[in-house]
Amino acid sequence: MVIASRSTIILYRSTNIVYQRTISHLIDEDTSIALWNKPFLYPHIQMMGDASGGGECDELPNSVASLERPKSLGVNGIRVEEKVGWQGWFKGISYTLLWYGSIMMGFYSLYCPILPLLLINRKVYRRATEVIFTMWESFAVALMEVLYGVRFFMSGDVIRPGERSLLLLNHRNRLDWNFFWGALAHASSPPAHNCKIVLKSGIRKFPGLGWIMQMSCYLYIHRRWEEDQRLMSNILDYYRDINHTFQILLFPEGTNLTKETKKKSDEFAVKAGLPFLTNVLHPRTTGFTYLVNKMRNGNQLDAVYDITVAYPHTLPLTELDVLRGKMPEEVHFHIKRHPVSSLPATDEGLKTWLAGVWSEKDELLQTTLSQGHFPESSTNLSHPPVNASYLSVLFWLPLTFGMAYLLCTWWVVQLWCLVFTVFFMVISFGTNGLQHFEVWLYRRQTRYKKISEKTSSPLEQEREN
Repeated sequence: MVIASRSTIILYRSTNIVYQRTISHLIDEDTSIALWNKPFLYPHIQMMGDASGGGECDELPNSVASLERPKSLGVNGIRVEEKVGWQGWFKGISYTLLWYGSIMMGFYSLYCPILPLLLINRKVYRRATEVIFTMWESFAVALMEVLYGVRFFMSGDVIRPGERSLLLLNHRNRLDWNFFWGALAHASSPPAHNCKIVLKSGIRKFPGLGWIMQMSCYLYIHRRWEEDQRLMSNILDYYRDINHTFQILLFPEGTNLTKETKKKSDEFAVKAGLPFLTNVLHPRTTGFTYLVNKMRNGNQLDAVYDITVAYPHTLPLTELDVLRGKMPEEVHFHIKRHPVSSLPATDEGLKTWLAGVWSEKDELLQTTLSQGHFPESSTNLSHPPVNASYLSVLFWLPLTFGMAYLLCTWWVVQLWCLVFTVFFMVISFGTNGLQHFEVWLYRRQTRYKKISEKTSSPLEQEREN
């Protein structure tokens, strides 16, 4: 028999089958919510019982057993973790090794060889770094879809990669940016993009990933507004001068949703006289208004995309959750495009507009949690992996294992990796990043070109006379 209560569940053992479910309890003040996770390597497991009451439950047939969806995010409650079996650890560790291994080996084998192009031909360097990063993004999505069974669901508008746009995403967990690459893979039409993320400055020091994002010219912020404004302006002006097409991903909330950040958001709402939000945090408006005005004044903004992410079943909150094998079965995205002409012209208007968008997002997420998908989507219509995903697996897995083998066996490769590791450690800890050195080189070349043109003009006039 299965006896379920607010905080415990007892498993029934028969002579033939052990019914087992890994559950995470989110216990609110008035309700208890059981989030049933999809098992890994357990095809015989079925959901048993009802976690809402205290009675007996019979075995459910396969056709009836299903994942129970949360009725709220449960951020105000206590999260009780269950023990992770070896299958969970194996799943999480293998995914992490493949994910991070592909980053490190791709950095040493693909990015480092093109670094001299920064001094020789920056146009080719800029294009090469972005193409390689997009190739790796395809592998990151394939890793989740093809090898680990994550399904992506899209609804709403498509993302137009030919536009210069600002993408706004709610920050549900610390890994939203990684899952967002699935949205870019499936929602971009045509399937291409050049997305840059606004990141905390400390990430640029992270070996491999932070170095690659420097070479790809991402935007890093220190959360010191005067300095952040200067650094972002430096990159955006560079994009404008080289006529670069790009998209910028911004998390207006500034941090992911947790019990602690929800409390701070509610305290801010009380001081500002704003309504409480349940499924999102109140957005910070300073960075958003600056980016809109800066991009709009530089003729670099065609549209703003309001993107909402939801995890109807398993929700990994941190990197440790993924390491323990807690991967989402489904990730849902809803996209709404706002042309730049529809945005308010003033700062106050933009702040009010963003607050309204986030209020609608909060209501949309509440509906989504109750029915398991966005109103315009369906849990039966997930996007299948694109053909490029399979090609990415065939390219990146041999490259990762091959480069790792050379790194372990050949002193030349070991020396190569050591030199570039030291170089990027110095750049990352001693400067604001390689991307600003790239901008400095461009400004320097442009300045010398103008001086050369001015000095050559009088000489040419004398020769003509």
